[in-house]
Amino acid sequence: MDTNFLGPVRVNRAVLPHMRRQRSGLLMHISSGAGRVVLPSAGFYCASKFALEALAESYSYELAAQGIESVIVEPGAYETAVFGNSVTAADVARTNTYGAAKEFPAKLNAALLSTVGNAQEVADAVLRIVETPAGEKLLRYRISAASFGVDEINALSRQVQASLLEAFGIAADTKFLKGKAVGSV
Repeated sequence: MDTNFLGPVRVNRAVLPHMRRQRSGLLMHISSGAGRVVLPSAGFYCASKFALEALAESYSYELAAQGIESVIVEPGAYETAVFGNSVTAADVARTNTYGAAKEFPAKLNAALLSTVGNAQEVADAVLRIVETPAGEKLLRYRISAASFGVDEINALSRQVQASLLEAFGIAADTKFLKGKAVGSV
């Protein structure tokens, strides 16, 4: 939570006063496909990315009138050091009580490693997003060869959010319905 959620919160708090003064800016939140789907044995990671997604989307509504854009980048599996940083529990007796579930981390790592892409794809997508003119950016960008259901969740979320904002009478006051909200790069 400290790295994946509170870190971006601190950065946002540091830069937002400047962005508000200049009435423009871009907050780019690097989330994950795991910020939209749940992976067993990755509950804390998924929770931190879900939290980041919620904050970034909320910012997109709240800050648009000030000329500040908030976007979410949802990379899939990319070859990074995270795969080598997995830890196993020290309490083997407790781990053994999980039955087949104790194998989830190894199985997920193997499955994800078989789908990893070149991390340069994410860097290239970030550059394209930054170069997109103000007011034309999407809310979410999924960057991965495989969707794993993230595109479907994002599309349904857009519909639900539109209905919710309409029901509360604030849709017209947000950028939400004024343009595209999701896409993949």
